[in-house]
Amino acid sequence: MKVATCWLCCLLALLLSGAAFAQEKTLKEQRAERLKDLEKRFFEASREGRTIKGVLVEGNSLFNGTPAPHQRPYGQPYTPEELRAARQSAERNSKVFLLGADGTLYYPTVKKGEAVSQSLGAYRFERVLTEAQKKTGTFTWATLVPMVGREIEVLGEVYDGYAGVKGLYIEAVGFEGEYLVGRHD
Repeated sequence: MKVATCWLCCLLALLLSGAAFAQEKTLKEQRAERLKDLEKRFFEASREGRTIKGVLVEGNSLFNGTPAPHQRPYGQPYTPEELRAARQSAERNSKVFLLGADGTLYYPTVKKGEAVSQSLGAYRFERVLTEAQKKTGTFTWATLVPMVGREIEVLGEVYDGYAGVKGLYIEAVGFEGEYLVGRHD
């Protein structure tokens, strides 16, 4: 009787673990479908000019007058030395902004209607990959802090802001190259 009970427990555990594995596979499939839909919407919006292109800049350097990235040519907000300082400040929880190609300043924020926010400097945004990028095995997500100084393209919602700064809910990002510079060097 004890042996039969033991076998029954083992069989039940095996069945339950199989169901959990099937659920995990389903979650992966659901994420793949969500990413495929996001890619479709992102590239369609990009073709139609409904995405925002800009350079990520660190807030202290915008407002305290040290490097003044907003007064530099687009795409070159920092010298290498200034970029190290800006990234270090961003890693220490300084705010990160998107400086649009047209000069508009965007503040990344949570989706409209969400009362509680999280640190968007550490939030993992979905990354849309080109077919060439998919072949390299690069990350399918990105956080803002390591990308300070880089140009990105954003799919999201723009909200009215204050004093010329607009709110930006980021749904997905796209950009050239590796997420972490030097990863494959």
